[in-house]
Amino acid sequence: FWDMINGKEQVFFPYENSFGRTDVEGCCFWGRGALHTKGICNIGKLNYYLGAKAAEDGRPSRYPNVDFCSFPEATCAGSGSREMRWVTSMFEWTERIQNYDDGKDWNYLQKLKD
Repeated sequence: FWDMINGKEQVFFPYENSFGRTDVEGCCFWGRGALHTKGICNIGKLNYYLGAKAAEDGRPSRYPNVDFCSFPEATCAGSGSREMRWVTSMFEWTERIQNYDDGKDWNYLQKLKD
């Protein structure tokens, strides 16, 4: 992770999750960024829309050289991660939270309008 106070990358791997696990068995990624983007689905969408997959497919990509699927820690590692944490958070906000619909009668965007 990027240590903002010391201005350098810290490499204390691996980190334990709340259950003490340090493996990534089954592609179980722990959250990254301000909204803790995690899971193979969310990391995959991030890569598809903003990362290396978008660039590979010839679509515009904010981070064409970052493969979030193979290195999800990119969001929090390195000097460029400060911007990346907020960009990935805004992506997650629009993708997951603003689109929330419980499938019954509650929809986030509709509630904002009400």
